[in-house]
Amino acid sequence: MKPELNFPNVITAARILLTPLFVWLVLSQDGVRVQVAALIFLLAAISDWYDGWYARRYNAMSAFGRFFDPLADKVLIGAAFFVFVTLGPFDLWMVLVIVGRDLVVTVLRVIADLKHQPVVTSRLAKWKTALQLIFLWYVVLVFTLKNVIWIREAITVARLDALLSPAIVMPAMLLLTLLSLVTAGQYLYENRHILRVLTNGSFARTTL
Repeated sequence: MKPELNFPNVITAARILLTPLFVWLVLSQDGVRVQVAALIFLLAAISDWYDGWYARRYNAMSAFGRFFDPLADKVLIGAAFFVFVTLGPFDLWMVLVIVGRDLVVTVLRVIADLKHQPVVTSRLAKWKTALQLIFLWYVVLVFTLKNVIWIREAITVARLDALLSPAIVMPAMLLLTLLSLVTAGQYLYENRHILRVLTNGSFARTTL
């Protein structure tokens, strides 16, 4: 699979390049920088939809793009999850499950490409990614509000903290963790032909 320089892939690359900047801005906990970080995250989330739409609309789809786009999502989402482990709202073990699942999937995708084997992606996995981005945007938004002085004073810190209380964060994270486990099992089952390549050194695709 060779990298292809087209508009959707440029957008996807920008999403990866902006991820370290997002992390640095959020961790600064400076009001203005955090607001910029929130804008970057929102634009990155929108770009995830836009590059796919553009590729389909203008027939710019490619094998590289089908691999590169979800990889960019995993980089952004994984970085955001670890940021909020550092800042407090998320438990590390759940983030490790979520990111670990994505790491396994990425490794299998690379192996499949090297072996020239097809990869099956479920609709549930796509919904999982969408829900992760929506929830992370909610967390980023609340965290941003907490770092804007006049908003913090108007709404009060206690009310803002309540928006990221365990009663809200824990059920959402448990759902995302469960979806990661379910889609991981689904991915391994639907792409078991790739596992056969690893164990047998040959390809014997089974009808799904």
